[in-house]
Amino acid sequence: MTIKSYPLVLIFDQSIEYVDGPQALQESVFYLTEKQIKTTTCIFEDGSASTLNGDPITLDNFSNLTPLVQQKLASEGHCCTAKIHITDIEQVFSLMAETV
Repeated sequence: MTIKSYPLVLIFDQSIEYVDGPQALQESVFYLTEKQIKTTTCIFEDGSASTLNGDPITLDNFSNLTPLVQQKLASEGHCCTAKIHITDIEQVFSLMAETV
C-alpha cells in the first residue's frame, strides 16, 4: 500500500471507513480479500482519490457517498441520517470523523 497522507476515507464493498493513521488503515484492511483490496477506493481530504496501490481514480460526484455515510452514521447510533446530503469532500470528512 502506498498511502502517504492521513486522514482518508476508504470505500470497499459498499462500506465506508474513516482512517486517521497507519494503524487504523491496517485494521481496516486486515480482513479484506485480495479482490476487495484491488477494488478499494481511498479518498483524501483534498478531494483526490486512488486505489490502495496509489493509482489515481476520478470521483464522478458525491451522490454515491451520501448513502454510505448515512449507513455508517446510523450504524454508529446517530439519528436523523436521512437528512444528510453530501455535497463536498469537507462534509464527508467532518461526518466520518464522528465515527472514530
